[in-house]
Amino acid sequence: MAPTVATTTPAAAAATTAVAAEVKPAKRSVGLGLPALPPLLPGLASHGQPRVASFCKRLARNVVAMAAGEAPAAPLAANAEITEFINALKQEWDRIEDKYAVTTLAVAASLGMWSAGGVVSAIDRLPIVPGLMEAWFAYRNLLFKPDREAFFAKVREVYEDIISG
Repeated sequence: MAPTVATTTPAAAAATTAVAAEVKPAKRSVGLGLPALPPLLPGLASHGQPRVASFCKRLARNVVAMAAGEAPAAPLAANAEITEFINALKQEWDRIEDKYAVTTLAVAASLGMWSAGGVVSAIDRLPIVPGLMEAWFAYRNLLFKPDREAFFAKVREVYEDIISG
């Protein structure tokens, strides 16, 4: 079987070119048939590019400086507070004598908070326990006038402690 070769006449090629020139661009992306993205707004297209370019240039300068053994460029003014906080944290960490005990306490506190959250969440999912706890709280703090006044005084005291600093 001989291969078939498609041939076009010059008139047919000119007609195809003329038709292609009259057809508007497709409204769908090529390949997947998905709708095309809308064009960027003129002000939005150039808005983020200078920031990205300056960040990339600064990053490249820092990489080159570090490769050459020099100190990287100074941090941005926005990062000055973070840098100051980190430096203060490093100084405090260097002052601690028993780092093992502090790390152990931090891990234990984190695990304790996570466990307490799990217990409260498990109790809250039980159908009758949350209602009983609310009724017990209301009975203990809100039902009788002296208890209610003492509770509101305690709430005001805690509120004032928080507000005063």
